[in-house]
Amino acid sequence: MRNMKKTKSYFSGYSLIEMLVVLVIFTFLGIVVTQSLASSLRGTRKSENQNITKENVDYAMSVMERLLRNASDLNCATSTATRLNYTDESGRAVYFMCDGTPSAIASGSATPPVFVNLLTSASAVNITSCAGVVFACVEGVNVPDSVTITLTGQYVTTTGAEGSQVTSTSRILLRTY
Repeated sequence: MRNMKKTKSYFSGYSLIEMLVVLVIFTFLGIVVTQSLASSLRGTRKSENQNITKENVDYAMSVMERLLRNASDLNCATSTATRLNYTDESGRAVYFMCDGTPSAIASGSATPPVFVNLLTSASAVNITSCAGVVFACVEGVNVPDSVTITLTGQYVTTTGAEGSQVTSTSRILLRTY
């Protein structure tokens, strides 16, 4: 009996190898959880950036569509790929253009003292250095004038996995009065 007590107290507790195995298992689980959490946060940031970019591009497109549908004339001869000249419903010569640095869509339809309205947030969305803006103007014969607008916007502050790019295209027919 006496010999059994010594043996029992000698084998109680954990060995160094058992402790190392548990430590490795918990380290591995910690790495997996951390990576999945980081991936989830990156996806959330990308989704938020995509929404901000889409909202800016959609807003610019909707303002241009509304103003151009009510325009009385397109001036295709003086328009370029990054600038669209038109005559509004009041008879004023106005325009849409890609505005310099940082790139944004601007409208020349504002009243003095402000002559240019930015339609996109230059601090959040870059209109890809005006290469992503295309105004394709067509003066119709016995049909309304039309313009096809293509905008490509990119989120400014982040790059890589969290960056986002949105392209929107719309064909607009002028109302004939």
